[in-house]
Amino acid sequence: MDSSLSKLSIGGLKLSSELVQIRLLPNSGSTVQEMFRRLTDHRINLTMVSLDATDGELTGICCIFEEDRGQAELALQPLAAAVDMLSPVGALTIFPHQSRLLLIENILSAMGRNGLPVYGLASSHSALTLTTDYCRLDDAVSAVCRIVSLPENHAPFRPEFRVRQL
Repeated sequence: MDSSLSKLSIGGLKLSSELVQIRLLPNSGSTVQEMFRRLTDHRINLTMVSLDATDGELTGICCIFEEDRGQAELALQPLAAAVDMLSPVGALTIFPHQSRLLLIENILSAMGRNGLPVYGLASSHSALTLTTDYCRLDDAVSAVCRIVSLPENHAPFRPEFRVRQL
């Protein structure tokens, strides 16, 4: 983003705790429905889901809390050849993005300029979430904050508590 241009206004930015990203490999012969069923049968919370339809096949990624990794490995053992687990990753959520493609473009460019990997990207009506190396979340915040402006009273970046479904 040209430094002569003004920063793009956002309402906030949140960082996750340490996560594991699980990816269903394309052409694996397994389905996302089976992957999700196995995780939910073991009561593993999904913190992020991003689906992709390629060649008529539904694949995608999801994230779980790092402490659930062992349980997830057990649950997904029958699908071991069909899934890839990446950890530790962290999620950076920017909100609201208000469907501004320029904001998404600038954030991805900032990540690239700073050598920060983007392992996953998910968008809702109000938020844009991307995953990167957990140990580089502070670098990602610095890169993003160079191109966006936050309100003075924005909430803390790091989670102060976590609700866990029982």
